[in-house]
Amino acid sequence: MLPLLATAATTPLEKLHNVSGQFWIKVILVFAVLAVVIAIFKKVMGMNKIILIIICCVVLGVFGFTWIYERNEPAFLTPIIEPIANSGFFPTKGAYNDTQQKDPLAAPGAKKNAPANPPATPAQPTKK
Repeated sequence: MLPLLATAATTPLEKLHNVSGQFWIKVILVFAVLAVVIAIFKKVMGMNKIILIIICCVVLGVFGFTWIYERNEPAFLTPIIEPIANSGFFPTKGAYNDTQQKDPLAAPGAKKNAPANPPATPAQPTKK
């Protein structure tokens, strides 16, 4: 019965003293980041909307093309990125590496630099 009464006597202030310093550093950092995000949001809201749209399109385009090329998109975006990457219109890292491994002279329809059967004698111009 005595240990039960001893645990009930701890106050919330005593419990806060037992929390590690790392926790308080993280809490302060979260509040600092939140304050910076709110300040940036206020600046953005006062910005010209056309410039804001251009900046957003550039950022989203860079992320989109990186995801298509590197195939490192988040898992929930794979159903959207998969058909775009497999369409063959945009280059992908895997397709580029496969193309680099192939011999360009062995490809069907490829012409070699030298003719296979060189003529024995040069052609003579016809006389009129």
